[in-house]
Amino acid sequence: MQFRRPTPPQAGIDIAPLVDVVFLLVIFFAVSTTFLETSGLEIELPSSSSTAEREPRELSVALDADGTLSFEGEVIEREELGPKLEEALRESEQKLVVLRADRTAHHGDVVALMDVIRDAGAEAMTIAARAPSSAP
Repeated sequence: MQFRRPTPPQAGIDIAPLVDVVFLLVIFFAVSTTFLETSGLEIELPSSSSTAEREPRELSVALDADGTLSFEGEVIEREELGPKLEEALRESEQKLVVLRADRTAHHGDVVALMDVIRDAGAEAMTIAARAPSSAP
């Protein structure tokens, strides 16, 4: 007579709780994400594969396709930008300025704005772009 040998119990890892925790983390980060408010100008950002999300409290300068300039959502003249930016940078903890220029804006105007931003005392400057997946 042959007897069956008892098979040892199979050890396994149940990953269902891990999947639940990861799913909850994804929901938490999706709900708690803050979105940047854009300026009042209607601009079309160029696309870039190296875009990165930034903190929402940085100073923003926007240049429209027709050359209209705004600082922190307020339309201003070019001569007003330097003094207003210097004052805002003195009061700001973060010396970062985001330049949002329309992709059809003149290159010379963008370079001139970059000079004004640097001369105003900005320690860092970022040029805004949208991710390639949202490009037209």
